[in-house]
Amino acid sequence: LANMSHELRTPLNAIIGFSELMEQGLFGPLGSERYEEYATDINSSGKYLLGVINDILDMSKIEAGQFSLDREEIDLGPLISETVRVVSLQAAQKAITVETRIADALTLVADRRAIKQIVINLLSNAVKFTGQGGHISVRARNTSGALVLTIEDNGCGIPKDALGKLGRPFEQVQNQFSKSHAGSGLGLAISRSLAELQGGALKIRSSEGVGTIVSVRIPVKKAAPAIKAAA
Repeated sequence: LANMSHELRTPLNAIIGFSELMEQGLFGPLGSERYEEYATDINSSGKYLLGVINDILDMSKIEAGQFSLDREEIDLGPLISETVRVVSLQAAQKAITVETRIADALTLVADRRAIKQIVINLLSNAVKFTGQGGHISVRARNTSGALVLTIEDNGCGIPKDALGKLGRPFEQVQNQFSKSHAGSGLGLAISRSLAELQGGALKIRSSEGVGTIVSVRIPVKKAAPAIKAAA
């Protein structure tokens, strides 16, 4: 699967790179505004497909027990601020406000890349399913020896019959709720798996038409050597 992903990513990166050159008109005008729109569509579609391929590779590594965790002490405040900046443009395009409330001196020992991926996936989902002028809040605190991260939105919410299915790979494209939103459903599944790999859990509460609350709980542990997921 890793070799197959490499074979797919190499031409995709070329498509993304060349479409960016066309968007910028680096070698001269394309001759029509319609071509510029096509170049933008090619670029965004290429990036989306590349993201799906990367998600599939991550999920396959987790399921095969090949996803390594490199634990280190993390200051959560700067990490969350960084991830909020990643989705800030996407949120701004829909006039969505993102509020953060992070407890002072909040640290934990965990895999930095995994924690960052969890937060980015959950924030991206919140922005995707929150309408124009909506609101998202990000809260983090230390409770009973565990980090509790909560991301709440006032978006479209999730029907009760679909709620139990979320967090399974590819489920997002298989239920009626998400037909109007592009996505593989892997982001939430990966986030749940990464939390569980670190001894934590991910829970979802939602009301259709009201919004969604996703909570991640990860134990605060002492530093430990790098580990791999159990096969």
